[in-house]
Amino acid sequence: MADTLSVKLVTPTRKLYEAEATNIIAPGANGEFGIMSGHDPWMVALGMGPLKIQNTKGELEQFFTNGGFCRIDDDKVVILAEVCEASIHIDVTRAENAKKRAEDRIAASPKDDSIDLLRAEAALRRALYRLDIAGD
Repeated sequence: MADTLSVKLVTPTRKLYEAEATNIIAPGANGEFGIMSGHDPWMVALGMGPLKIQNTKGELEQFFTNGGFCRIDDDKVVILAEVCEASIHIDVTRAENAKKRAEDRIAASPKDDSIDLLRAEAALRRALYRLDIAGD
């Protein structure tokens, strides 16, 4: 099919997705980037955030990803994600609980030196991304 990408999304434990797509928007380590057919060969580190794949039916498929790499070559895209969840598999209750725990730890951090503020902030970002992706 012309103007499409062959996309494969894998984690260390399984293949999550394999299909043709028209475009991809992904969270790079240094900011969001887009991929369409004809993209130059490229390898890029992934950051935390939403991975959006528009399939050939025009449907948007979303995933939460955190870390990994994306390789683009000859309209083939391989995404090797350290952590990845499809939007339909995100446990909203678990994400809400993680958000509350992170907010509580951030609020308590000025009074408690044992709290790792950077870790609590990262946990909050993960929870917020998951909630946002699950809600779309």
